[in-house]
Amino acid sequence: GSSGSSGIKILMPSLSPTMEEGNIVKWLKKEGEAVSAGDALCEIETDKAVVTLDASDDGILAKIVVEEGSKNIRLGSLIGLIVEEGEDWKHVSGPSSG
Repeated sequence: GSSGSSGIKILMPSLSPTMEEGNIVKWLKKEGEAVSAGDALCEIETDKAVVTLDASDDGILAKIVVEEGSKNIRLGSLIGLIVEEGEDWKHVSGPSSG
């Protein structure tokens, strides 16, 4: 039994071949909201267009790490965390700030 869930990391995806960073335009889900695989999580602006990032797993959006309106987020950066349904999303052990 592990104490606290580490969650499923939501990383900034590569949405175009030339993309190196992106902007988070809008989060479409709130912390604590259930998501299903294929649900749009947030809108990301690339150098070309605004694209929605879809959830790859079912679960609960536990933590928004990068707030909407944030600019120049590097590819592969952690932008949010999902935990499995039934887990305590409020106590997900994300990257500690500080």
